[in-house]
Amino acid sequence: MDPLTSIVDRPDLATVALSGNDVLRYLHAVCSQHTLDLAPGDASQALLLSPKGKIEFAFGLAVLPEGVLLDTEAEAAPALAERLARFVFRYDVAVGPPLPGAASLLGPGAGDALAAAGLPVPAPGRAEAAGPGLVVRHTPAGADLLGPGAPAAVARLQRAGVASGPPELWELARVAAGLPRPGRELTDDVLAEEAGLLGSHVHLDKGCYPGQETVARVHNLGQVQRRLAGLRFAPAADPGRDGLPEPRTDLLTDDGRRAGQLRSVVDHPRLGPIGLAYVRRVVGTGRLVRAGDRVATVVDLPFA
Repeated sequence: MDPLTSIVDRPDLATVALSGNDVLRYLHAVCSQHTLDLAPGDASQALLLSPKGKIEFAFGLAVLPEGVLLDTEAEAAPALAERLARFVFRYDVAVGPPLPGAASLLGPGAGDALAAAGLPVPAPGRAEAAGPGLVVRHTPAGADLLGPGAPAAVARLQRAGVASGPPELWELARVAAGLPRPGRELTDDVLAEEAGLLGSHVHLDKGCYPGQETVARVHNLGQVQRRLAGLRFAPAADPGRDGLPEPRTDLLTDDGRRAGQLRSVVDHPRLGPIGLAYVRRVVGTGRLVRAGDRVATVVDLPFA
């Protein structure tokens, strides 16, 4: 088994099951993604937006024969389920309660590990059911195991020789891949275009959902004033103070002007200290910025 591939429990995720004859039609009406043509095995990502186009919820979805399984941050899952249940009165849709159960398979050997454990190996952009209560979804970092059946799937992977990794391994992989996370980069003061989600979470040819007018106007006029970018931190000037700046630290240019805001930061074992930040449009790639007492270079995403 590839030693760079490992399995990580994801207590930060929860799933919400939607069932009924109108699930895809209902999601199409309320979210930013085009879901009418999705079929079992398809996977996508979507947003629920405020009328002003700000991100309220971000979630993944996997289409199953019996309905749709959503996954989102565990802290946000109850509010997402309540929000979806509030507006189903015109649709044949049942919204289940949030349930724990998720893990991430990380590394270049994720496909081989799934196959060795007798689990499906979904293609990019796809998800596959692996028995009752389990969905395997391809991700840029490997694969996610979603649903109440995830712990049993983790045990199968461990028996096949996949090592377990610490919880912080997911955060390292996420930041390196430039994936925004709800609560960090995806907050209610952020527009989808600022977070770089138009290709993954938003269908630009679809209309008539909350926040769509703002999405279309911002995209067509190109008015976003900031973008999600990477930061590569230089070594600390004082070796005795080698700590990294905290998330939400403001960024400054060398002439003291506000350049943006740091949202996530990790000390990656291969890439070194890196972070995700919203950077003002006028601050170009390659520019030096300061976060507290640390200097960083603005880079395009992903890092790896």
